[in-house]
Amino acid sequence: MKFFKLFTPLKIKDMTISNRVVMPAIHTNLAQNGYMTKKLIDFYVERAKGGAGLIIVGGCYVSIYGKGLPSMISIESDEYLPKMIEFTDAVHKAREDVKVCAQLYHGGRYTFSQIIGRTPISSSATYSIFSKTTPREMTLEDIKNEEQAFADAALRAKKAGFDCTEICGSAGYLMDQFLSPFVNKRKDEYGGDFENRLRFPLETIEAIRDAVGNDFPVGMRMAGDDFVPGSLTYKDKPPIAKAYEKAGIDFLNITGGWHETKIPQLTMDVPEGCYTYLAENIKKNVSIPVFATNRINDPVMAEQVLMAEKADAICIGRGLIADPFLPMKAQKGEIRDIMNCIACNQGCFDSVFRMMPIACLRNARAGKEARTVLKPIKEKKKVMVIGSGPAGLEAARIARIRGHEVHIFEKDDKIGGLLNLIWIPPGRNEFKRMIENYTYWIQKHRIITHLETEVTPEIVKEFNPDVVILATGSIPIKPPIKGIDRSHVFWANDVFSGDAPIGKNNVVIGGGATGIECALYIAKFGNLTMETFDFLTFYDALEPQVALDMMHKGRNKVTVLEKLPKLGSALGKTTKWVLLDKSDAYGIKFQTGANVTEIGENYVSYIDPAEKDQMINDVDYVYYATGVKANDELFKEIKSLGIEIQKIGDARKPATVLEAIDKGYKLANGI
Repeated sequence: MKFFKLFTPLKIKDMTISNRVVMPAIHTNLAQNGYMTKKLIDFYVERAKGGAGLIIVGGCYVSIYGKGLPSMISIESDEYLPKMIEFTDAVHKAREDVKVCAQLYHGGRYTFSQIIGRTPISSSATYSIFSKTTPREMTLEDIKNEEQAFADAALRAKKAGFDCTEICGSAGYLMDQFLSPFVNKRKDEYGGDFENRLRFPLETIEAIRDAVGNDFPVGMRMAGDDFVPGSLTYKDKPPIAKAYEKAGIDFLNITGGWHETKIPQLTMDVPEGCYTYLAENIKKNVSIPVFATNRINDPVMAEQVLMAEKADAICIGRGLIADPFLPMKAQKGEIRDIMNCIACNQGCFDSVFRMMPIACLRNARAGKEARTVLKPIKEKKKVMVIGSGPAGLEAARIARIRGHEVHIFEKDDKIGGLLNLIWIPPGRNEFKRMIENYTYWIQKHRIITHLETEVTPEIVKEFNPDVVILATGSIPIKPPIKGIDRSHVFWANDVFSGDAPIGKNNVVIGGGATGIECALYIAKFGNLTMETFDFLTFYDALEPQVALDMMHKGRNKVTVLEKLPKLGSALGKTTKWVLLDKSDAYGIKFQTGANVTEIGENYVSYIDPAEKDQMINDVDYVYYATGVKANDELFKEIKSLGIEIQKIGDARKPATVLEAIDKGYKLANGI
């Protein structure tokens, strides 16, 4: 793969970035009381070393009214300058040609009153479903105060050694709250028509420009479409972009919709690069550089967007969390060495929503770079890894990179374990990239793999390893329900592997992640594919609306019975609502608080939350997704041989893939 544009310089005002890979602002939860910390500095130093041309840091809240989350970076007063100077010095020292930008943030009505200790402020007192609060309408004095707060913050960024600054004017934050007629209900000069609603952002830009002068680049991150009914669409955005350019903005960073949108923006089921049309829509109307963002985590995709002239630079956020050295590897032609982000959101966004430091399912070092440096080995050991799920694969990779002799033993005819099933449900296909990555690394690092080998204590004794890593995964828990052993009852994962049939009327017992994904797979089984839709509608063989119905309406009835009062208890916040919205669209029925009592020949009986007996009739098949337990039977037998053995992944305790990767890395780094 040749890169013709991605690694060429880009001039922004008087600043030149060495390449067109931009790391956008990402909340890391690594700041402390507003101050930049050693962990935060380490996180960005690693990304600077990895080759990004421009790193945007933030959001950095400009006033207490703008503070969105407890562990955000503050730029609201000079007391934060020393740590910021330490940060910019460290990043510039890591790589001389990297440029670093401070994003100026104000949450407006997206700010939580319990965090700032007062009522949030906004253009109008319009309730926010995101923060679950009604803000106070800003007075004219408030408006001037917050404009000045932005200007003062921009000047601090310049004094701190940042190369440029960016206003966070996207995602439904304060700038959007003035621009949008959905939020802005004011009757004065800051509300009403387009010109008035644009007044606050333009005055803020003017105040910033007066503070920092004309030589300091100032950018704007803006939504290319709010994707909120009653708000602004992509058709409304070009005039705003033109006004920003005229007011003195030097680059535009185009992202997608607000936090309130019901259209997924970042989840795995969002097609890669599908929102680049938003950047293209703006680029056609301005002469300043335009960045494209959202679901571009692959340098090949990034190059294609640039070649198509949809944008001038590409924001890669989660891709650089997963692999800080993505730019450097791509530039060297080492595409297969990149640890691909799979857009799972588990370690980045879900962690942030839980007020936890940033992490990454793919990269166990993310957010804790200093503590996870690979250790030199004291003695080369013969390591036997039993099982090739995510925990075993990561342990094998790290142990081999450190210099040990590593052998993987897998009972199936391919590596991956449950990863081979996880990627099959609708919208989960990027998990397949993990298998592709590890297949390559096994070859590259010469890890010896023994497939179709069922390990016994005798095999272990004959192999005589120094260390055994037991990564044999988990086995399903079959619930003690009358009729559970009937011939038409199957484990939910058997649906994904093709080892279970699918009927017209089906019941899934268990409403966790696996149960919901199983229900979705069954509901749309047999639907028209996108490829077939494209073919039939292109040749007018089928009316578009008929084809759409055949693609998007559920073909099979599914009822999900969950014993707990809530569905998807282990699902992350960023993924759960997407799966449930899709389930609703496909007509899947859910019953929480359901205690299943019997599975009959063609029925399922259960007790509902009101303790009434209920029955689902004419049932073809039943699938149970009622949890798993550790598959660790070999542990005691191997330990009795006097061989050092450690359990990881589900073999130790059923957990998430993120936790499995983390444990695999840590264990292998300690051998």
